[in-house]
Amino acid sequence: MEQFDTKMVYITGGSSGIGLETAKLLSSLGSDIVLLARNSEKLEIAKNLTEKAKKDTRQKIRTISVDVRDHHDVYDKMQRAVDEFGAPDILINSAGINKYADHFENISHEMFNEVMNVNVNGVRNVTHALLPSMKEKKGHVVILSSAAALFGMFGYTAYATSKAALMGFAESLRYELKPLGMPVTVFFPPEVDTPMNLDEVKTLPKEGRAMKSMGGFLMPDHVAKIIVKAIAKKKYFVIPGYSTRLLYFFHRMSNGFLSRIVSDFIVKRTAQK
Repeated sequence: MEQFDTKMVYITGGSSGIGLETAKLLSSLGSDIVLLARNSEKLEIAKNLTEKAKKDTRQKIRTISVDVRDHHDVYDKMQRAVDEFGAPDILINSAGINKYADHFENISHEMFNEVMNVNVNGVRNVTHALLPSMKEKKGHVVILSSAAALFGMFGYTAYATSKAALMGFAESLRYELKPLGMPVTVFFPPEVDTPMNLDEVKTLPKEGRAMKSMGGFLMPDHVAKIIVKAIAKKKYFVIPGYSTRLLYFFHRMSNGFLSRIVSDFIVKRTAQK
């Protein structure tokens, strides 16, 4: 995929999981990478791993510690990044949390707000800060949503809400950017083996765990390959994983009827165990 050679790619959530695996893959294809995350120590480890994957020694791998929730921090640091490194040809919004997978009554206003601030405002802030500089390059905006945005799930009132918001955001943004020749790609992966699962497992109800298993389980390096291929082909709507695509097909064909019947049955059976 020579179209990634010498491209400048900014990746939020680049210190772990899907973001890091995508950074390593793009580095192996010749891209310059700017990794964005909060934790400086994790960023340094991610940088070293991404450096090792480089196709050419002339490639530049850089890191920026930034809190995507804080629009002041984002605008300041993204402006400095563009001035120093150049505008991104590709922006990959991968930062996200799922710390509060629980019954809705157990999720406080502060908890719900935190998920929305990271998962929704974080994407909004970084995209808005970088969009003006990306226009000249006709840059590509990539957004990682979730299969939870397509179906909803027991115990996911905060997370699914945030990811469904990204689906609406991506759809609206696509209409605005298409006339400018700027592609938008939005991904809806099922469960992926990432550090985020360590937060979720602490509180996810057993009914949610049973429902989630229907969508399958993917490794982050596999998802990264799908992301890169979709960017290369400028696809808009991408659902990784055969099981999730099949579930979404029946969901759409039945207007949600089949998926709700199956999910209700799983919830009832799991609760009785």
